Amino acid sequence: MKTPLLKFQDFLLERWNDKFPSLVLEGGAAGHMMHPFDDDTLTFGEIKHIVDAALQGRLNFEEAPTEKTDGQNLFVTMKGGQVLFARNKGQMKTPIDLATITQMFQDHPSPAVKDTFTFAAKDLTSALEHLSKKDQAEFNDGKSFMNMELIYSGNANVISYEKDVIQFHGMIHTDGEGNQTGSDSKLASQIANAIKSVNKDVQSVFQIIPPQELQIGKAVNFDEKKGYFMKKVADLQNRYHLQDTDPVSKYHSMWWKELIDKDFKNLDEIDKAGLVQRWAFDDKKTLNIRDLAKKMSDSEYKEFQRFDKEDAKKKFKENIEPFENIFLELGSVVLKNVSNLLVANPDKEMQRLHTQIKTEADKIKQNGDLSQLAKVEKELQRLDRIGGIQSIVPSEGLVFQYKGKLFKLTGTFAAINQLMGIIKYGR
Repeated sequence: MKTPLLKFQDFLLERWNDKFPSLVLEGGAAGHMMHPFDDDTLTFGEIKHIVDAALQGRLNFEEAPTEKTDGQNLFVTMKGGQVLFARNKGQMKTPIDLATITQMFQDHPSPAVKDTFTFAAKDLTSALEHLSKKDQAEFNDGKSFMNMELIYSGNANVISYEKDVIQFHGMIHTDGEGNQTGSDSKLASQIANAIKSVNKDVQSVFQIIPPQELQIGKAVNFDEKKGYFMKKVADLQNRYHLQDTDPVSKYHSMWWKELIDKDFKNLDEIDKAGLVQRWAFDDKKTLNIRDLAKKMSDSEYKEFQRFDKEDAKKKFKENIEPFENIFLELGSVVLKNVSNLLVANPDKEMQRLHTQIKTEADKIKQNGDLSQLAKVEKELQRLDRIGGIQSIVPSEGLVFQYKGKLFKLTGTFAAINQLMGIIKYGR
């Protein structure tokens, strides 16, 4: 006999979709790189597959995993033999030349940022102008842009690489109006290697490199680690009797349904399902709030408004946190087994990060205001949940492709980045 929660699954996936055929009970953000926990179209079986492969160092499902680097982003294209640049959608529609991007950063308040972009633009112009007509054609007459990271030793973010490189990520295709229509990661290596073949990869300041393909070792104590992570995934499944073939969206639906049944018990099932869509999947169109208000007493509607404005975002984070913790901790384990990170001296940089975070966090604990202290404690707790300060490695993470989608594993970087922001800017 099915429980009420299991019956609600059927309701959501059958009756609700019949009533609203345009509704998709799947998450995941199209057009940007996701953490695996961002994509609730993944099934629990697929999550287990990713976990197992990651621990074995075999994230080369469709192409080699590459390092996600901590630098400044820039896009470059070629049109009629001229090298042009973009930093945003508007500039992708009308890319700018070397003189314009130099002028754009001329009065930047940070000399280091100014130097990063102006030196890079000059080096890229010098390198790309020597490409063959065939390689220049890959830029589709100014409609396709190479996405890249500028890593400049004079302008380090969180990680200090102690080298000056421009790392190509992949080609972004547009429709000529600035709208992205697709991408091709393979062109990053192709164009970088073409530049090297004409001896233009080493420029005045930067060296131009392809994506850093990572060599990942098998996790130490593999069986123990695998059992540990698989149990975490299985515990989430078992909460709602979910199968390996079930998408993570089912878990989120059931989690929110439990909360809504408790706090808004007088609503009918259609309205409850609408609230699931609103709060779990950020669908603000399916449920008509004015119609909902007519079905509630004044006190009930005030409580709904309060929850919608104040609690919904907090509860969303609470709902996603177990999945987030699994993949952040998995990332911290996997990145410790990478043997060829881009940073010049990994051991030295790792120790610097350890020391800086510990020293500066202790200073804030002693002298910071209550707001700073609360933020630091929150991030230190998050760091502890995903492996602690000893799990910090000098990398923003890695990128891998799975079933046609790009995903990132970042490990401890998010917590480090937040801590550094609090330390540096007091926020």
